[in-house]
Amino acid sequence: MRASGCDRDTNSYERDGELIRAPAIAIVRLSRMRRIGLVLAAALVACEAAVAPSPTPIPSPIPTASVTPPSASPPPIVAREETPRLLLSIPYAPPTFDGLGVTATRIGGVTPRGPRSLAVDENDRIYIWDRARLRVVVYTGGKFERAISLPYVEQEADALLVDRDRLYLRAGSYLSGTIEYVIDAATGALLRATSTDAGSIYPRRRTTPQPSPTHDTFGTDAAKLDYRYTSVGQGPNSLYERVDLGRGVLAYAVEPAPEKLIDAYARADGALFELAADYGGVGSVYVYAVLAPSAAPGPSSSTVPATAPVAFGRPVPDRLTATLAGAGSIDLDARSRTAVWWLASLVKERTDLAVAPQEPLLVARWNDGSRIEVVVSGGLLFTDGKIYLGPATVYEQLAAYSLAAPARLSELASRGATVRIADLPGVQRALTAAEIAELRASLSKGFSVSEGELPFMLEFPFPMYEIVLGDVVIRLHGDDYGSLGEGQRRIAAFVHDGTLDDLARRWLPAPALGVEDPRSLFLAEKVSFEQPGYFDLEDISRWKASLVRALNAEPGDPQSPEPAGEPPATLVFRFPSGRVETVIVSPGSFSYRGRVIPLHGVMYLVYYRGVP
Repeated sequence: MRASGCDRDTNSYERDGELIRAPAIAIVRLSRMRRIGLVLAAALVACEAAVAPSPTPIPSPIPTASVTPPSASPPPIVAREETPRLLLSIPYAPPTFDGLGVTATRIGGVTPRGPRSLAVDENDRIYIWDRARLRVVVYTGGKFERAISLPYVEQEADALLVDRDRLYLRAGSYLSGTIEYVIDAATGALLRATSTDAGSIYPRRRTTPQPSPTHDTFGTDAAKLDYRYTSVGQGPNSLYERVDLGRGVLAYAVEPAPEKLIDAYARADGALFELAADYGGVGSVYVYAVLAPSAAPGPSSSTVPATAPVAFGRPVPDRLTATLAGAGSIDLDARSRTAVWWLASLVKERTDLAVAPQEPLLVARWNDGSRIEVVVSGGLLFTDGKIYLGPATVYEQLAAYSLAAPARLSELASRGATVRIADLPGVQRALTAAEIAELRASLSKGFSVSEGELPFMLEFPFPMYEIVLGDVVIRLHGDDYGSLGEGQRRIAAFVHDGTLDDLARRWLPAPALGVEDPRSLFLAEKVSFEQPGYFDLEDISRWKASLVRALNAEPGDPQSPEPAGEPPATLVFRFPSGRVETVIVSPGSFSYRGRVIPLHGVMYLVYYRGVP
C-alpha cells in the first residue's frame, strides 16, 4: 500500500490510485504577528478557566443539575488554653456547721466519701451537695453563706444544677428508675419529683464528667456548646474542653487537681468549674474556676409550676407523724410532709410481693378524720392492704434527720434528763437544773447529719454513755457526735459542740469495780484466746469490750442451741497492774474466779477466734 499526492488545500491524498479525504483538521498558515495574538488570547482564556471552571456539558435530553462552585472553607480554629484558678478551699476537720461532711470508713472496703456535686450561679455563688449531711451548702466570696437541708434526697444524688431560684438534683435507684428533683433554692422545699421514664426535666443537659477515649461530653451551655473531660496520654492529667461539635475545640484547660476530681459544672454562660477533694476524707475540698465565660448566659428556663402531689389517691396529709424506736415520734413540718408525698406519688402498686410485718414508720391524718398507716421497707410501702414500689428509699432517712434535730433534743431536755453508763445497769442519775442548762447549750450548737458520718468503731469503748430524754436515748460517739435509735435498723445522728462527752464523764464518773465483779474485766488491757485444736493464745484485744459485754449479758433462752462440737475455750485477761484473770467458756456457762456462772449462748464467743 502506498500513499502519494497529498493536497494541503483539500486535506486529501491519493492511495493506490484512490483519492482519500482525511478528517477535518484545520491547518492554518499565520503571520508572525497573528501567531503572537493567538498565544495571548489563549493565555487569557486559560486564566479565566482556572478561576471558574465550567462543568463538562452533558448531551441532552438527559437533565442536569447546576454545579455550584465550592465556597471558601472557614478558617481553622486555634483552641485557646486557659489557666484554672482556686476559688475555695474547705478543710474537712473539725466537723463544723460551715464546713463539709464526710462519711466514715466502713468494714468491707467502704472508703470515706465527701461532697458529691457542684453548681455555680450567675453571681458566682457556689453550691455544693454535701451528701454526708444531706444538704446543699452555699458559699459566697469564699465564705459560708447558708445551708439548705434536703433530707428527702437520696444520699448518692448528683448532677446539681442551679437555674435562677431553682435547684435540680438527680439520683439513680437500684429499685426502679431514676428520680429528678426540682427544689426551691430559697426554702429547700421540694417543688416537684419525677421519674425519668418520662424524660428529663432539667433545663439543659447535665451529667458527671468521666474520662473517656470517645470524648463523651458531660454538659452544655446556653449557646449549645458542649463540654468534655478527656484523658491525656498514660499519665494522670486530663483536659477540660469547650467544643463546637461542628468546628472543633474552642478552649481547653489542664485539670487543676489530677486524680482528685469529683464533679465539674458548665454554667449557662460557658464558665466551667471543678469540684475536687483530697482522698480518704482527710485534707480539704477544693473548687476551681477552669474556663472563663464564653457568651451571654441566655434566657433562664420557665418557672416550674407549683402543683401539689397526690399519693395513694390522697392529697398531702394535714398531719404526718414519723416514729423510730429509741428516737421517739415527731410531727413532720409542711415542707417534709410535701416531700414525702412527692416521693410516694412515684410508686406503683405491686401484687407479687408479700407484706412485711413491721411497725408503721408514718401515720398520715387529714382534717376530715381519715388516716392511713404506712409501713416502710426501703423503697417498698405497705398501706391499706396494698403493696407499692417506688424509686425513693429515703423515708426512714428523712424521719431520722428530723428526729435528731438538736433543737428538738434541746426542747426535750428541758423536761428532764438522765445520764447513765449503758454497760453498768443501775449506774445512772438525773441531771440537775444547772447540768440540764449545760446539756441544752451543747445541743443548741449542733446539727443533724446522716448516720454515715458517725465515726466508725469496731466496738464501743467502755464506758458507753447514754443520755435519756423520756423515750429518746442519746448515745455519745466520741468527741463530736451523738446518735438516737442505736440497735435499730435506722440510726439518727447529729453533731454537737464537742463538749457533751466530757460533760457526761464529769456528771457520772465510772465507779470502781471490785475484782469479784466480772464487769471489772472491762478494765483489762489485753485479751488472748486459746482453744484445743485451734490457736495458742491468739490476741483478740480489739474485741475486749464486746467479749465482756457478752459475759455480762442477760441470760439467754435455756432452750436455745449451743454450737455443736466445740471444746471449751479459755480467755485470758491481763491488766496494767499485772493482774491476770482466766475465764473458761463452756456450753451454757462460763467460769470466773472459781465460780460457774450460767449463761445460755455464751459458747458462741468461740467464733471470735480468727476474727481480724
